[in-house]
Amino acid sequence: MKTLVLSCDTGQGHNMAANAVCEALERIGAEHEMLDPLAAFCSDKTAHGVTSIYNTMLRKMPGAFGVIYKAGDIYSSTGITSPVYTANAKYAEPLREYILSGDFGSVVATHLFPMLALTALKKQGFSAECFGVLTDYTCVPFFSETALDGYFIPHESLAGELAAKGLPAGRMYATGIPVSARFEAETTMAEARAALSLPQGAKIALVMSGGVGCGDPGAVCDALLEECGDICVCVLTGKNESLHDALSARYSGDSRVRIVPFTNEVALYMRASDVMISKPGGMTSTEACVAGVPLVILQVYAACETANAGFFESRGLAVCAKNAASAAAAAADILRDPKLGAEMRKAQHETLPPHAADRIAAKAVGKW
Repeated sequence: MKTLVLSCDTGQGHNMAANAVCEALERIGAEHEMLDPLAAFCSDKTAHGVTSIYNTMLRKMPGAFGVIYKAGDIYSSTGITSPVYTANAKYAEPLREYILSGDFGSVVATHLFPMLALTALKKQGFSAECFGVLTDYTCVPFFSETALDGYFIPHESLAGELAAKGLPAGRMYATGIPVSARFEAETTMAEARAALSLPQGAKIALVMSGGVGCGDPGAVCDALLEECGDICVCVLTGKNESLHDALSARYSGDSRVRIVPFTNEVALYMRASDVMISKPGGMTSTEACVAGVPLVILQVYAACETANAGFFESRGLAVCAKNAASAAAAAADILRDPKLGAEMRKAQHETLPPHAADRIAAKAVGKW
């Protein structure tokens, strides 16, 4: 069976999940293709506008996400069709034609937007099996408007919340969030450090600012240097070139700090690190747990990230911090007490199901 994997370029997490599913399909020899329907079926102006607005809000107006999520909850509770659904249903017909012409027997969407377009098709009796992948540890707004053949959810504990929002319990599969096999690889810390030319004997803290480079990682870096002193700090700035340039200039004379632009070696950086500080994106937090790096969560932007933070902290998978100073203090505690890191790694391993992408791929091609 040939599978189409859909994502959208609004935040790297959805694309990373889609790539992980494609990797898994490749491993079992299944034909597949990945597509961004916004870029394929909407005007360049529309596709660029949606992506640009999202990235700008995330970097400069994170508080706006709270307003959007409240609006989504209102639509979800009233049953009124949302403008988000209506907008995405507009490209449902060209998406149908693409699926049929490509002879795809199944479709896996890792982003809400194509899930809504697929829902419009399913309401018309579309026969291809359509699945959705939830990449946050809660039911995100407008998700309840979807009606697909199956849903791959991050953890079994979310089934009740999703069912209460109207999703059929019999269509949920607690696979976990799909991550690249690179995060599951048995790469040792020494091997990862050697590959990245990082000091073998140092304590290394990884600071993540998301795929689009948001928040104030400089403040976190300063706090770590003040709190820990003799430490190596790797700051990943994502695709935010201005942030990368500013931090590179700021720490140009400090050999303890490495400013890293967008990279495909995130898994290696996680494997190489003794502790990681990041915002609670569902994808990044899951990758950290799969890679087995102790996690400090900072910068909660939206309702879904509040839920993500709660999920990870309540299960001992991470600790939460309110600001850069408290994040650095929490990281320092982990660095000074190996038992704290070991307990967190154990909880990470026991809580999140491994090989999520492989199970999703198997279901997509009828080999579940």
